[in-house]
This record gives sequence, structure tokens and C-alpha cells, in this order.
Amino acid sequence: MKERPHISKIRIYPVKSLDPIEVSEAEIGIRSLKNDRAFAMITEDGGYVNGKRTGKVNELKASYDLQKGIINLSHRGNQTVDVFELKEDNDLLNTYLSDFFGIKIALIHRNKGELMDIPGASSATIVGEESITSIHKDINKYSLENIRLRFRSNIEIAGVPAFWEEKLFRTPGIGIRFKIGDVEMIGVSPRARCNVPPQDPFTGESDRSFAKKMMKSRADSLPEDSDLPHYGSMYHLTVNTYLPETEKGKWITLGDEIEILEPVNLR
Repeated sequence: MKERPHISKIRIYPVKSLDPIEVSEAEIGIRSLKNDRAFAMITEDGGYVNGKRTGKVNELKASYDLQKGIINLSHRGNQTVDVFELKEDNDLLNTYLSDFFGIKIALIHRNKGELMDIPGASSATIVGEESITSIHKDINKYSLENIRLRFRSNIEIAGVPAFWEEKLFRTPGIGIRFKIGDVEMIGVSPRARCNVPPQDPFTGESDRSFAKKMMKSRADSLPEDSDLPHYGSMYHLTVNTYLPETEKGKWITLGDEIEILEPVNLR
């Protein structure tokens, strides 16, 4: 029997720009997966502390117990782990983060998707397992997990060839309505990449050749029917999605199949 497109990984990023947690199922929240990018580190001027600002975020290792509301933090490579309540206005946590980055930082919490990269316009991102593998083979310098972490996607799918997930959008302004299990989503656009993917997710070191190599890999592997050229650059990976409010409270689970429904006008 031919394998059908299905979820093979689900990852949630409780704190924007820090490590993910891998789960077997996820509840749909407001505009995104519940608990995804629910917290963010900000400076006194309100700017995010993220990979676009500093590669030092990759030197901070984070793990979580979301049921207990706990975050474990350590300097990557250091066995000393500090444990904090994962909440806003936690002075101990804010002090730890401020000391680590050398600037005054506060952790903020939002529960309506406001901390997503494109709040209100897109939420969970999707990538194909074979797409990550294709780029990994062409760059051939880092582990597969290293490449995967550079793109920080929420949902990884298997059972399809590389870049099949890009069937979930069309030309600019035209999206695709689709279902994952019982959850309806709209594929909006490919995700344009920034200066984060060239950064090693474990050290923060920037590879100046990464973007160029990635774009060549994408161009060499581009499916014949791809709409990606309409977006002006090969420096795209993962698919932006929109989650309608009607889907809040539903769940996605590993193994859920993806069914493409119809194009929709986004304008």
C-alpha cells in the first residue's frame, strides 16, 4: 500500500528562540499550537532577544516540564542546570537571563499567538522530512538534526517526496485549504528565511556559505510544478499556515494524514 502524507514529528517552542520540545500530540490554541511561542525574552526597549539579534540564544540550552510549568536552563555543554518556574514576572528567571546575555531582559507571556513571527497572518509551520534530508545531503557538513533545528518548524511530514509540502500554497494571494486529521488549516505561503538558519543551533556560530548553498540546493531540487519561483528567491523553506478560530481545542497527533481540499483566495 502506498504511504500517505502524514505527521512524523510535532515540535513546540514554548519560549520564542529557545529549544523545542517534541510531543506526540498537540492541542490547537489561538492562532497556533497551544504553548507554542507562548513566551518571549524582551529587552527594555521591547525588542525580542532572538536569533536575528544574537547567536548567543543558541548557547542557552532549555528543556521543559509544561505540566508543572518548569523550565530548565543551562549553558550548552555545562552540566549545571538551573530550574525556574516558567512564568512572567519571575525575578529569578529574569535575572538569570539578564546575566546570561549581559543585558536587562524580561520574559513575557502571551496566549493568543501574539508572539508568533507573523501574528494574525500565519502560525504553525510545516516541512517535509525528505525536504530536510535533501538540504542535508547537499550541504553535507552538519547532522540531519542540526539542519532540522535551523528551520524551527512545528510539523514535519513523511510519506511524500521532498518539497511536497509546497503543494500547500499556490502563487502569492492564493492559499490551499487542507486538513490534518480533523483539523482544518490554510497553507498561506513559503517561509522566507532570515539570518537564523546560517547559525549553528548548538553554538550560534554563523556559516557565511549556508544561505548560498541552501539556495543552490533548492534550485537543483525544485519540483517541476513548484510555485516557489513566484516568491522571488530560493531562500525559502517550510510552509506558513493559518489556523481558523473554529479549530481551537482540536488536536493533531503523530500519524495524522494530510488531505488537500481546495485553493482559497487570501486577499
